Amino acid sequence: AIHEVGMRDLPGVASVGLLENRPNSRNVVPGEVFFGAATRQEFSAFIAQYGTIEASETVDLRARVQGFLEKVNFEPGHRVRKGDVLFEIDKRQYQAAVDQARAAVRAQQAAVSGAENDARLARELADQRAGPEIDAVIKTARRDMAQAELARAEAQLAEAILNLDYCTVTAPIDGRITRNYVDAGNLVGRGEPTLLATIVQATPAYVSVDVSEADVLAVRADEAKAGKNTGAEVDPGKNRACELGLTGSTDFPFPGRVDYVDPQLNPQTGTLRVRARFENTDEQLLPGLFARLRFPMSTQKSLLVPEAALLSDQQGRLAMVVNDSNEVQVRRVKIGSLDGADRVGLEGLTTADRVIVLGVLKARPGSKVTPKTQEPAAAGR
Repeated sequence: AIHEVGMRDLPGVASVGLLENRPNSRNVVPGEVFFGAATRQEFSAFIAQYGTIEASETVDLRARVQGFLEKVNFEPGHRVRKGDVLFEIDKRQYQAAVDQARAAVRAQQAAVSGAENDARLARELADQRAGPEIDAVIKTARRDMAQAELARAEAQLAEAILNLDYCTVTAPIDGRITRNYVDAGNLVGRGEPTLLATIVQATPAYVSVDVSEADVLAVRADEAKAGKNTGAEVDPGKNRACELGLTGSTDFPFPGRVDYVDPQLNPQTGTLRVRARFENTDEQLLPGLFARLRFPMSTQKSLLVPEAALLSDQQGRLAMVVNDSNEVQVRRVKIGSLDGADRVGLEGLTTADRVIVLGVLKARPGSKVTPKTQEPAAAGR
């Protein structure tokens, strides 16, 4: 007969289950852990957001008439001012078109003058019954046609002058210009407006972010608490201070302010579009850079927990604490913003808890440990 034998029945085989590794076993020495206490102190919370730096103005310079590019009058990458002449297109054919249109206007003006005289004389003769009425009607119509032709000639002259002006491409804004995308001597404007260069104005610079509904309500509550918002504003949070940091730095050295808030949340994403403005007078904020934003909230007493003491699992965040019997317990926690090496603890911990910071791998729920107070030098381990 076949006989089932468990691991406990086999001689010389010890159980490897987690429950058999309890610290109260005779062969197990309690692990040594270091703990730190959660502290309550003044803390300024922040709402963190991430976005991309945007230029305040960006203009593409394009050739609006066809012709050969004659001159490029700028240094790539340099600053230009509004009205500076940047490109010049061969204007000879457009100057000839202007001269021809002017001549047509003068000829039509003479035709209008003659038609007006004929119409006036014909009307006088018809009124005196010295000439037929039909002649006055015909010459009046000819006068009106001549005046219409004059108006068309003047419009053609205006168009010719406009095309001539398009041969000179000037800067429509102040800013920094890219390299020229077309060299002198090339044909531009054939079939479509040729892109010549781009001017970017990054003073000031902007960052647009999508703020969650929960953060929007938190800002409203924070401003109401501070007496800044009575609820009547269309865009609460506008002019609120914010700070910007760049990739590779933990600091937020660039101060700014919110200058635009969308009037409604996006119902599909549940977010509100907010734009922050940064003066950027030194032009350190380049358009396209990744930006980290934080919006300061009101200062308040908060519980701070060492970030090293907080763990994660599928259910969320947790911390290991040592009770009065030196046994390890699990505390489910709700956390807030990061403050250096500490994290704001919103729920689950008190200042009386001994939170394990070092030696977490030796700590198992229900096990006995040898707790020691964390020393300042131990924080850097």
